[in-house]
This record gives sequence, structure tokens and C-alpha cells, in this order.
Amino acid sequence: MTRTLIVALLSLAVALLSLLTALFAAFAPDIPTVASRDTERATRARADEATLLDHMVLMQRYVEKAALAADAGNGPLTEFYAQKIDERAARVVDGGYVVDGIDVSAIAAEVANPRAAALAEAAASRDSARFREAYAQMVDGCNTCHRRAGYGLIRIQRPDAARYPSQAFGDEAPPE
Repeated sequence: MTRTLIVALLSLAVALLSLLTALFAAFAPDIPTVASRDTERATRARADEATLLDHMVLMQRYVEKAALAADAGNGPLTEFYAQKIDERAARVVDGGYVVDGIDVSAIAAEVANPRAAALAEAAASRDSARFREAYAQMVDGCNTCHRRAGYGLIRIQRPDAARYPSQAFGDEAPPE
């Protein structure tokens, strides 16, 4: 009798374990595999990629700030923003952006990238006349690129009275 009871209890335990395993398989989240993780990472990377518009918005902001820093006579800040412009232009070139069948990255490689590099060099030289000339060439390059890409309605100009209330462009230290 004892032996029958032990066999019955073991059978019941096996049945319960089978039931728990089935329930776990039915309701537990999928266990990630290498392939599913790679797919998820690739999807996330595509979602995190900057769009051409993201680059343009940042570049325009940096172009404005470089001019305002130069106007304030702040060489280090001018150089900082000029370097950001150069970096952003390189990202546009490397991004392989094609809009409405127009290879914007190729246009940027021809028009914007060399001018952005020249602007960064001019800012690093701290020669204000050289910077003004390179800046004018950069703005002209922006507008040339926009026209060639079919977006001539977007025209960039040197800021004349723009102010960023949250940023001082001079090189004076803030009052303590």
C-alpha cells in the first residue's frame, strides 16, 4: 500500500511539474535569442539615426551661434561652433541621404563639406577677416545646396540681431 501511495504521489508531482512547465511556456515572455537581440538592436539603431532634417536644424543653429560668437569676439566659442558645423556636415555626407531622388549627401560633399572645413580652419586661425569670408562662403554653400536639392525656399543668412537670451556669447566671466 505504501508503495502504491509513493508511486501515486510521484505521478502527481510529475503531472504538476508538466502543468507548470506548460503554463510557463504559454504565459512567460519569450526568452531572447541572439538573432532577436540583433534584430532589436538594428531596429533601435534605425530609430535613433538622425534624419537629414535633424542635421540641418542643428547645423543652422551652429551657423547662427558661430556668427554671434564671432561678433562678440569670442574666439574659443567661435571655434567650438565652427568645429560642430564641420562635424555635422561630415555626418550629412556620410549619411547617404537621398531626398526625392536627389543625392543630398553627394551635393553636401561637393558644396558644404569643403566650406565647413574652411570655416573651422578660419575660426581656429582667430583671423576675423578670414572667418567673415569663410562664413559668407559657408552661408552661400548652404543656399547653393538647398537650391540644388530642390529646397531653394530655405534661405540662410547671417544673423543680424538674433539674440539667445539663455546664452552669452562674449568671453567675459559671469559675475560671482
